[in-house]
Parts: sequence; structure tokens; C-alpha cells
Amino acid sequence: MVQYNFVVASARVETNVSLPLAPRAGDVISLTTGVDTPHYLVQRVELFANSDVVNVHVQRFPDQLSAKLAIDGFRNTRGFVETDK
Repeated sequence: MVQYNFVVASARVETNVSLPLAPRAGDVISLTTGVDTPHYLVQRVELFANSDVVNVHVQRFPDQLSAKLAIDGFRNTRGFVETDK
């Protein structure tokens, strides 16, 4: 089993995180389903050879609203489908 550690500004903030899928740069992760809980934007994924430890470098947002306002494309459907006028 892979062990994920969240790293913010060179400091581990969450350790031994269980994720259903391997994260990629640009993913937005929340550890719970609540909108008032911290959300994380994945900036870089750091793998170690011959190890089950993966450091996920993230930017932390205090809640879903602040993440939505700061991250371009996060739950933003405007302009994805163009309609003929």
C-alpha cells in the first residue's frame, strides 16, 4: 500500500493519507466531503525509488470556496461548451 504525505512549503502537514487514485499535478483534493474543510491543489508528486512513500507537494486552501476562487478551472464550466448564436 502506498503512503501519501502532503507537503506544504517543505513541511509535512498530513501524513499517511489514503487516496483512491494516484494524484497528478493540478488535481484538487479534499480529505473529507465537507465544503468547510481544507482543500489542496497538487503542485508536484515526488516518488522515491524502492519505497512506498510518495510526497505530494500541495497548496492548501482553508475551504472549498477559497479554492474555487483561486484555482482557474476548478468546477468552472463557463466557456467549456460553445453554442452557435
